[in-house]
Amino acid sequence: MYQFIDKGENDVCLRPEGTAGVVRAFVQKKLDKAGGIHRFFYHGSMFRYERPQKGRLRQFHQFGVESFGVDSVYEDATMIMMVADILKKCGIGYRLQLNSLGD
Repeated sequence: MYQFIDKGENDVCLRPEGTAGVVRAFVQKKLDKAGGIHRFFYHGSMFRYERPQKGRLRQFHQFGVESFGVDSVYEDATMIMMVADILKKCGIGYRLQLNSLGD
């Protein structure tokens, strides 16, 4: 969290990356108990507090998607294809690289 007191003595907190906020809201609204499929997206300026690594900035722009309620690799593929369609419609070039942690 990037939180500080500004020159006007206001307590300011800048938005961090999006995933944690989506998950926190999902749990606080008890959507995890409601069942069903829930899909969310977010985009905008985000901020990091720690000293950025080479090539990274404190402010960055993030677009993300999250899915809850589907226990299938097909949901992962659906989300990847959806984001690919969005990037294509926006005219944003990209290179898709897939990785797996432990499998």
